[in-house]
Amino acid sequence: MSNIFLAIPVLGWNVTIFNLSSTNFNLQWTKLYSVVNQHANFYIIEVKSVQGTVLNLETVPGNITSTVIKGLKPTSKYRVGVFGIDSVGQPYKSLESITTTKEGRRQ
Repeated sequence: MSNIFLAIPVLGWNVTIFNLSSTNFNLQWTKLYSVVNQHANFYIIEVKSVQGTVLNLETVPGNITSTVIKGLKPTSKYRVGVFGIDSVGQPYKSLESITTTKEGRRQ
């Protein structure tokens, strides 16, 4: 697997968060080819705490540009980014988005 710590940051490659709830949200991004003229073999989605602790890494095929992030805690802040890995193993990194999950329902 590629070393994502060596990823090239891509200005203007943003991720979009929508359908935010107390425990999950949808994440969508632009195809890697649209921003760096390289096709992605696969994407790695990274979910971190605001302090920078990696909480989850998910891998999806290169033809997928959205996923659902699940298992989050209510009213918690998260940093989310996407890495696109091309055919020679070069990783590229999107800009990070920061979001806060909604308040959970009281019992």
